[in-house]
Amino acid sequence: MKKFFSLISFVCITGINFAQFSVYAPDFTSTDINGNTHNLHSYLNAGKLVILDVSTTWCGPCWYVHEQHYLKDLYNEFGPNGTDEIVVLFYEADPATTLADLNGIGADTQGDWITGTPYPIFNDTNIVIDQDVYGWGYPTINVICPSGKMNVDNLHYYDDYSAMRTAVVNYINTCTSLGVQENVELFSDVSIAPNPSFSSTTVSLNANSNETISIKLMDVLGKEILTLSKQLNEGQNDILLDLTEFEVGKYFVQIGNDNFVSKLIPIVKQ
Repeated sequence: MKKFFSLISFVCITGINFAQFSVYAPDFTSTDINGNTHNLHSYLNAGKLVILDVSTTWCGPCWYVHEQHYLKDLYNEFGPNGTDEIVVLFYEADPATTLADLNGIGADTQGDWITGTPYPIFNDTNIVIDQDVYGWGYPTINVICPSGKMNVDNLHYYDDYSAMRTAVVNYINTCTSLGVQENVELFSDVSIAPNPSFSSTTVSLNANSNETISIKLMDVLGKEILTLSKQLNEGQNDILLDLTEFEVGKYFVQIGNDNFVSKLIPIVKQ
C-alpha cells in the first residue's frame, strides 16, 4: 500500500530534536537513470555531506518540494559546481514507478521530475535502500555526515528555501565540529593489512600523543559487530583485528574517541 502524507500531517510527525546525529547510515549502491553508479559510503569517505531525498512520483508533498527547487538550489550552491561540500541524491522509492512516471507522462505521477534536475535520480525495481531508516514517510529528506552519522530530522520540515539553506549550513558546520573527517591531530598514516583477509588483519597508525581510542567494526548495514578500546602510544601502533568468527563479506572500520571519528575504512573478509 502506498504511503501518502499531506503536507500538514507530515510536518506534524517530524517533531524531533533537530541536528541530532545519532543514526548510522546503512550503505547502498545504485545506478541512476543515466547509467551512472553511485555508492553512499564512497561519497562519505570523500568528505561529502549527503542529502538523500526519498520520494515517490505520486506523492503530493514530494512534488511540492520538487516544484520549489529547494534541493536544486542547494545543489547549485553547495554541490560540485559550487562549494563542492554536498551531494544530493533523489531516490524514487516505489518499485512500480516507470520512467514514464518520472517524465511526467505516466499514469502514476504528479509531473515531470527529470527536466531541470541536475542531481542523480534513482528508479530501482528492487529497492536497495533501507526504507525503515531512510524512507519512513514521503518525502523523507535525509542528511548524512561524512562520518556515516545521519540526523533524525527531515529537511522536508523546512518549508521555505531560506530556512532549509540555514539548516544545511548548520549541518555542514555540525559535521565539521563533530570531527567527521579524519582527525590528523590524533593520528595519521592509517592502513589496514592484509585486506582482504581470511582470518585477521592489522590496523596500523601513527599517534601524535598517548590517547585512548575505540576501533569499531561495522557491517554494510551499519551495525556495530565489534568494538575495541585501545590505548595508543605516541608513535607507531599496530592493532590486531581477529575476523575469524565473522562471515565472508565487506565491513567497515572506524577509529575515534568521544570527540572525533575517522572516515569509514572498507575491509573484506574472505
